[in-house]
Amino acid sequence: MKDLSEIMVYPKCNDLDFSHCYEKEDKLTELLIENSELIDFLERNDGVSIPVVLNPLLFSLFMSEEFRERAQTIIQHHLLQAGSQDRHRWQLIYSQWSTYDMNLVQAYKQLEMEGKVILIPTTVSPFPITHYRTPSAIEYQVRVSTLLYKEYVQKAPESFWLPQAAYLPGIDLYLTQQGIDFTFISSFSYEHSEKEYDSGVIRTPRGLKLLPVSEGRMEAETGLPLSMVFVKDLADYEALKKLDSGGPRHALTDMMDKPTALSRVGFGYLGMEGQSPILSDSAIKHIRMVHRMEEQLETVLTSGVEAEWIHQLMREWVSSMAGFHGEDGLSTIHFDQLLDQIMDGQKDGHLLLHRKGLLPFPSDRVLEKLSAEMKGDVVEKHDSVLILSWEYPPNIVGGLSRHVYDLANNLVKKGKHVHVLTAKANDALPLEKMEGVTIHRVHPLHPYEEDFFKWVFDLNQAFIHYAHDLIRDERITHIHAHDWIVSTSAMKLKEYYALPLITTIHATEHGRNQGIYTDLQHKIHGEEQLLIGATDHLIVCSEHMKEEIKSLFTIDAPIAVIPNGVELEKLDQSSPYDSVKPSAPYFFSIGRMVHEKGFDTIIRVASRLKEEGYNISFVVAGKGPMLEHYRQMVIGEDLSDIVSFVGYISDRERNDYLKKCLAVIFPSLYEPFGIVALEAMAFRKGVVASNTGGLKSIVKHEQTGLLFEPNQEQSLYNQLVSLIEDPQKSEQLGKLGFKMAQSMFSWDRIADQTIHVYDDVLLQSKVEGIKR
Repeated sequence: MKDLSEIMVYPKCNDLDFSHCYEKEDKLTELLIENSELIDFLERNDGVSIPVVLNPLLFSLFMSEEFRERAQTIIQHHLLQAGSQDRHRWQLIYSQWSTYDMNLVQAYKQLEMEGKVILIPTTVSPFPITHYRTPSAIEYQVRVSTLLYKEYVQKAPESFWLPQAAYLPGIDLYLTQQGIDFTFISSFSYEHSEKEYDSGVIRTPRGLKLLPVSEGRMEAETGLPLSMVFVKDLADYEALKKLDSGGPRHALTDMMDKPTALSRVGFGYLGMEGQSPILSDSAIKHIRMVHRMEEQLETVLTSGVEAEWIHQLMREWVSSMAGFHGEDGLSTIHFDQLLDQIMDGQKDGHLLLHRKGLLPFPSDRVLEKLSAEMKGDVVEKHDSVLILSWEYPPNIVGGLSRHVYDLANNLVKKGKHVHVLTAKANDALPLEKMEGVTIHRVHPLHPYEEDFFKWVFDLNQAFIHYAHDLIRDERITHIHAHDWIVSTSAMKLKEYYALPLITTIHATEHGRNQGIYTDLQHKIHGEEQLLIGATDHLIVCSEHMKEEIKSLFTIDAPIAVIPNGVELEKLDQSSPYDSVKPSAPYFFSIGRMVHEKGFDTIIRVASRLKEEGYNISFVVAGKGPMLEHYRQMVIGEDLSDIVSFVGYISDRERNDYLKKCLAVIFPSLYEPFGIVALEAMAFRKGVVASNTGGLKSIVKHEQTGLLFEPNQEQSLYNQLVSLIEDPQKSEQLGKLGFKMAQSMFSWDRIADQTIHVYDDVLLQSKVEGIKR
């Protein structure tokens, strides 16, 4: 036998068809009897608060004058006509009716104030919310219900009952948008969910709590805290009270205080464990009619039709859905009649008034509020992109930070709403808005972890934890990940929220090392494959990089080639800053001090040029693990007078070096793109670059720069000598390079190309769903 502290009550009247309800005396009689039995049970309840699910559309009915008049007539008739067996029932109904001044809404509110009941709203139609086709239909059902609840109960609901406890991932979005804290799922769904631990209460990634409930019979033990029962099961209160444990709180209240476990929950509903179908065979035959009405209603809502006609069409839809489980099945006659007149433009005002008189709920006032809310949300609902990048200014390690910064800023200029989630730098704010971009910075769990792979794992966990609220609050519609370091968070967030994932691969571990040799490199290569395999659309910076990706990885997603860009107008070519420069003409180079940048080639060529008596110097800027190694090489080769590894420099110093150098060298062994090469072109300087990767896409030999074979001393030597002996050549190459950079690599153009990818992916996700 169930304990009173373990039950929830579902009145049958929640499924009432409101069409012609005033004319259906038998239905109104059943309604009065069931509510009287429920109120009597609650009045006598002197223990815990009992959760009761009520369709808020009933409140509209209860408060109408027509209902009160019809109810008064029915009660008086039965008092006069009832035999001895029914007289007691109708005397009780009349006593309640008088006590609450013919106001059943006030009855439930008073019982809630006395701690005897917890009122839980449900959708205005009993059709399972999992089987609607359009998001607007789901949103309408939830919004109207919460609006009615707020209007009549005068507070916002914390919980919500989904018809048949039917749940599907993504439905939590519609509930959390309305401030709902928890809902209920079947015990079957709970048992088969993937959860961190078994706490008895689970939560979705959006933070919605899910409480398991079973199909209940008062005489059955389910082994679960909550069971759904009907009003008829409560008839013998005294017998139930004898079996009650007398606990101080209802199980629902206890469950709300339990810790929650993050979980993935699949489709489920009450009865699924017993293999009972959620829809009967006859109901399934009408499912196309349900979806047709949804789509037609969605079309009319945006057609500019007068509000009164839209409101009545909404009421007809609600009424049709209420009849879905009825004896007569689904009927769309009145919906179709109004729709035809709306679409033909031949609207009959008399028909509208007639139908409104027969079907007045929800009221025009509530539907006007609904329209205002949804219109307001249209303004607020932005296609916001969440960019995941482990570095972002002021945290600058390599070119990735600058790329993401410029991309984000230019996406905002195009009207996109951009959120960047990145690792926190010590001197940066955890949350700030710069140039329209909202930046969120988080520390990994162990920010000073020495094991790099463990640090990356901790950073991704911090990203995932932070992003739950961010995605819920900011209406993120797609994710853009940059490189493998954010792969775990990108894949998990895509999976949790069913959001499309775009990934930009800036470089590969294979390319950086000219192969995969160590255990760490194997791990990173594996992470790259996982991220590429999960992405819905890949972006690379050059055709060379595209071919490299295709040769190294298994990939099904389309690949877009979008080059890196340069903000030509922002480069400070007239800076008053004047750093100390070599007295002789100099070549400049800049990049991260790692092996794949090939700076040792410059040192070898510098040694040869010195031996041959050329009056030329070299300035190499950048930080990285090999900086001291290169400095020692310079000392060992006796080149300290002509070669300077100056370390990290500011943007202003970089610009000054670029402005005054003879040409700029990029000796990379591996370079997917080479943003600094473009920045050099912005200063109209000749560029001497390795014939590799993306550099050869930017530099056209003897047109926009000079190319040499990577790691080939003689090849670089030949190009540098040609510039030393003809200084005007660098200037000519620089002018052509500037024009090319201006036309092909402006961030304005690159932002347009990126938005085009976003739009394609969003459209594909709507048509085909998210790739799993």
